[in-house]
Amino acid sequence: MNLILSILSGLLFALSFPKFNLFWLAWVALVPFFYALFQTKNFKERLGVGLAFGGTFFIISFVWILELFRFAGWWVYFGWVALAIFQTFFILLFALAFPLCRRNSFFIALLWIAVEYLRSLGPLGVPFGLVGYSQAGFLPIIQIARFTSVYGVSFLVVLVNAVLADIFVNVGTGLVPVRDTRTAIKAVPTLIVALLLIGSYFYGFVVLSEKTITETNLNLALIQPNIDQKIKIDPDKVDEVFAIYEEMTKKAALEKPEVIIWPETAVYSYLMRDNKYRFRLQELAREIRASLVFGTPHYDGGKSYNSIISMSPAGEVVDRYDKGHLVPFGEYLPFKPLLYPLLKSIGYYESEFASGKTKGLKIGRHNVAASICFESVFPDKMRELAKKKSEFILLVTNDGWFGDSSILPYHINCGIFRAIENRKYFVQASNTGITAVIDPWGRVVQKLKPHSRGILFTKIPLR
Repeated sequence: MNLILSILSGLLFALSFPKFNLFWLAWVALVPFFYALFQTKNFKERLGVGLAFGGTFFIISFVWILELFRFAGWWVYFGWVALAIFQTFFILLFALAFPLCRRNSFFIALLWIAVEYLRSLGPLGVPFGLVGYSQAGFLPIIQIARFTSVYGVSFLVVLVNAVLADIFVNVGTGLVPVRDTRTAIKAVPTLIVALLLIGSYFYGFVVLSEKTITETNLNLALIQPNIDQKIKIDPDKVDEVFAIYEEMTKKAALEKPEVIIWPETAVYSYLMRDNKYRFRLQELAREIRASLVFGTPHYDGGKSYNSIISMSPAGEVVDRYDKGHLVPFGEYLPFKPLLYPLLKSIGYYESEFASGKTKGLKIGRHNVAASICFESVFPDKMRELAKKKSEFILLVTNDGWFGDSSILPYHINCGIFRAIENRKYFVQASNTGITAVIDPWGRVVQKLKPHSRGILFTKIPLR
């Protein structure tokens, strides 16, 4: 029964995230899992319960990896299962440590947050499936992220689950004997939890009702070319792809934006080392009379970087940002001396990106907290970038690798939290979508439909 409850819990928990987006389920989804943990009597039982929950949840959560099959073949199935097993290891840690805090719901929630944070650390850190991200659409509640980051929202949701599970165990539901009600009420701080929920909601309601007035706006044009990834990485299609960007950029320039932005690795070429395309970029910038910002692979000092280049209307390079937090097994090979001999047959890791330094990006006279793709899922990384006198947050990404999977809306959910945490506008330019603008309170004020070609024109109030 405990294993069945844990599998059910993993399923319900997965349904609270994109693309299902049943966010309200997260407030009760962990109850069966916690209830099962309360009933376990030894190490072996806790191990089985943790494995049942974690395996179910992560196998469903990481199914988006299968979108990479057309690029990496059968290796993606190995990666899918391996990543699910690795992440389940952290759930096992939670399950095994559960007896240390089972008497206090607050300690249970704190243990869960500690495990979530551990999942984000190290070269294999992949903080997908954090409880807080499931609540991206519940704007009043998640305003507390301004002070607590996404982990504070996770804490609140897990705390409610822990209290409910404790009530089921102590007060009785027909599944267990009814215990002394007064003892249960004393043991479960339901009043405190209720006050936390009401206080968080009231704070969010007040903050969302506030109006701000700014006198200065920055006009941006975000290019979403919707180029299929197979075409994008075809060396014979580089000129065709570049022409699409040229055409869309000239069209965008008719609205006279100050800045036009292309997504991550816009063209499959080292644009600043290829004389042909560098010259065309410079000519394009001078023609449109606007700052041009584009993602591109960049080679410097014997290393390759995943970069963002800022070019002035005069065609001069103003600044460059190199991605610092790279995707393991996607942009570099972790533990290369150990793993390369096993993977060299696929020829994918003959070259890889180097990690850049944490710094802002200058676009014209504006300071921007720039980031690329995977970096938006890390609150600490974004906070470090955003505090450097930045006027807004810019994320360029290429989610074309992942088709129409849950990664697209999940990426937006992360952007919602980064906007709230830093109280800055969050601008996302994506190849296949979702290109969007999020205000400092997490409201998606503009967006383009995924898998559509278009230009998003927006005005960012500079605060």
